[in-house]
Amino acid sequence: MSTSLFDPYEIRARLIPAAFVASPLLLPIVAFRLVALSTLTSTAIATGVLLILLYALSLFLAFLGRRAEPALWQSWGGPPSLTVLTEADKTFPAITKQTIRDEVRRLYNIDLTSVAAEPNVWRERATEAFRLVRQYLRQQSPTGIWSVHNAEYGAIRNILASAWVCFAFALAAAVACAVGWWMDGKPLPGAPAIVGLTIAAVVVVVRCTILPRLARSIAFGYAESAWSCFLNAAKLSQPQPQESPK
Repeated sequence: MSTSLFDPYEIRARLIPAAFVASPLLLPIVAFRLVALSTLTSTAIATGVLLILLYALSLFLAFLGRRAEPALWQSWGGPPSLTVLTEADKTFPAITKQTIRDEVRRLYNIDLTSVAAEPNVWRERATEAFRLVRQYLRQQSPTGIWSVHNAEYGAIRNILASAWVCFAFALAAAVACAVGWWMDGKPLPGAPAIVGLTIAAVVVVVRCTILPRLARSIAFGYAESAWSCFLNAAKLSQPQPQESPK
């Protein structure tokens, strides 16, 4: 059992996106200098509260990511983990796809070859096969490159699904700074208000142009590395032939 509070996947795929999405909320804190805490106790309490809120936000973003995933896959023509095994996809050569099918049948008795002409049946079997493959990788190759790509995919999926939350935070921060500037008349809150509006505009542009293509690229990279690591792990797990005595 791991002794760390958060595993690497949770840090990369949930906590970092949550910190990124919530970052505009720092603008009012900077503008009104609310970070000035007088005692070590108050600093520790504030840090604990922020960590709890950040963790709660990370769970919410993961929920948004999982909820948005089916529509995302549909826009790509299907789950990448299944698409890379289809005949039309060029991620793997035909011989590698056949090797994957052979290993799936050997380990799980799931025949993907005989149902190739039945899309619904093939999709059902391939989905179950990849579910088992993921469990296999967690046991046989927990630190493989697939785990890094899996965390990257989880992060970009969650950021893509929660970009509008970041937009709302940036807009709210800009409004708070603008109201503070209007009531106080000091120049400092005015600058963060402009920064907040700029962040909100950038989030909209990036969400609509860059993130969808980036998410697709990372998702297919994860699918490729997962199946490749599965083949390598399955090969290493096979019993080696014994040399005959001379």
